[in-house]
Order: sequence, then structure tokens, then C-alpha cells
Amino acid sequence: MDYTEDKSKFWIFSLLLLIIAPFVIMLTPMIVSVTLSDTPDKVVFIPKGTSMMMYGLAFAVVIVFLCAMYFSKSKMLNMLLGFMAVVGFITIFSLGVQNYVYLHKDFIKNNPILGSKVEYQWEDLAKVTHEMYDEKTNREENYIFEFKDGYTFSFIGSGIVDGKVKSEIYQKVMKLEVPYDEY
Repeated sequence: MDYTEDKSKFWIFSLLLLIIAPFVIMLTPMIVSVTLSDTPDKVVFIPKGTSMMMYGLAFAVVIVFLCAMYFSKSKMLNMLLGFMAVVGFITIFSLGVQNYVYLHKDFIKNNPILGSKVEYQWEDLAKVTHEMYDEKTNREENYIFEFKDGYTFSFIGSGIVDGKVKSEIYQKVMKLEVPYDEY
């Protein structure tokens, strides 16, 4: 088998990735949640929506590089493109994995894609705003946490954030006498 016959493997691998990618993208948040935060004191682990985009982008990068490898005539260029595909996939996918909000009974962590991970104690909260779903404006349910040092972040309050989690957040905030706005 010569080099040109081997090139068809790039298309086959690209098609396999297109088929497998949606399943991996959908299962990764659950796997990350179980591996990073499965403790008895966990309130909730929330992978952010941009994580899913990063997972999809990681697969898209590999597929694009595989297509470029198919059209390339140089083995050296294909080795370089293959290396870049692997490094790009690992880098982009790991950025997606590291994008989450983690509420624990003792602390709150926010790890955005851009910026550094922050960890606060619940006592550091200055205000919590709970924006309810609004049909008229199609606004998603949202929680906004503001801290005493001015740091603010938000997360979607639907899906993983079920009634039990909402109750735990509310009880924690009321116990600490933190201002809680709901509208």
C-alpha cells in the first residue's frame, strides 16, 4: 500500500470523529463533574455553556487538520499537521474542562476560560441576585453572585441547578444574612 492509498484513512478518521464528537461533547460535563467534585459536601458542579463550545471547537480543529492532511502531498507536513492537531485538541479541550462553577457547602469556586480561578467562602458573599425565567424577553433563569471585594460572576439557574440546589443556595444565603434579590 502506498502513501496515496493511506490518505483515505484521514477521511475515514474525520467521519468517525464527526459521528463520535456529539456523544463525547454531551458526556464530558458529566464525567468532569464526577471526577472533579463528587464529594458528600457538594452542592452543585456547573459546567458553563462555553465548555460545550470549546469541546466542539477541539473536535473541529482536528477534523480541519485531518482534511488538510488529506490534501497535503508531503509526509513531513502531515506529521507537523498531525502534531498540531493533537496539541490543539488537548489545549482547547482542557480549556473547556476547566470552565466551571462549583458550589460546595464550605466554599464557592469559579473557573472562567479567560481569567484565573477564584475561590471564596460563602461568608464573602455581598449579594445574590436570582433572575427568574421571563417568557416575554426569553431571559434564562440566572444567578449572580457578588462578593465583598467586588468580584461578580453569574451562572444559569436551570438544568443542573434543580429545586434542591436552589433551596440549598437560598438557605445558605438566608443563614448568612446576605441580601437576596429575586425577580
